[in-house]
Amino acid sequence: MLKWLLMVVFFMQGYSAAIAQVTTYRLYDKNSGIQAATDQSVKLSRFVPFNGRPSICFTLSKTDKTVENGKRAEVFFKAEKTLPVERWYAFNIWLPASYAVDSLPEIVAQWHGTPDFDLGEDYRSPADALLIKNGNWYLDSRWASQAVNDNNNLIGKILANFGKTVTEKWTQWIFHIKFSYKDDGLVEVWKDGAKIYSKKGPNYYNDKIGPYFKFGIYKWDWMKPQNTKVNKRILYFGDVQLGDNKATINDFLGDK
Repeated sequence: MLKWLLMVVFFMQGYSAAIAQVTTYRLYDKNSGIQAATDQSVKLSRFVPFNGRPSICFTLSKTDKTVENGKRAEVFFKAEKTLPVERWYAFNIWLPASYAVDSLPEIVAQWHGTPDFDLGEDYRSPADALLIKNGNWYLDSRWASQAVNDNNNLIGKILANFGKTVTEKWTQWIFHIKFSYKDDGLVEVWKDGAKIYSKKGPNYYNDKIGPYFKFGIYKWDWMKPQNTKVNKRILYFGDVQLGDNKATINDFLGDK
């Protein structure tokens, strides 16, 4: 029922920017899916509109059933076929006034690797992720150059602080990433129109195919018996856009 409803309500709109292809998603298209516990976990919201249009509301409770081995309410897209690959991602996030500070982190956007199962690999933490912890935004980036890798034999890892979260307002994020486990990799980040981060070099795993993009809420520590005052998370996404390697920052600025 949820999938049918989303296919009716949401649509995909594409447009050409110069010779680049930038696509705006309204939550569901033929290349995406939903990982959530109930049909109320990911839904259309007119209570927090973005530029007069409905936003996408994500709701996750600690008591929700496990989905794909974790506590999550996410939209996911198909994996890139090759590496290295260069892409742009833009989205806006609204945190409600009830979004309390929590020492247990949650990922709100991630670029996840697909293991080389034929080599004996298993799933690892996402290579790159935007997360919230203790009232701050962070970029968690990790990489490995060996053909078979796991969370315990990384070559490098960075946790970059992107400043304090603010509730009751839209925060615009733009990511320009060339995914690579070699020195030709690149990560650039804009927050509310200002460039706040740039790093050249490796940012991904040595895998046969590229990442798949996910956004929403993923709170893995709720799988553990840890004490926390936060038992429910609600946030909103607006105007999620993806661009190919020919896109530029000008294709995304001004959409907030």
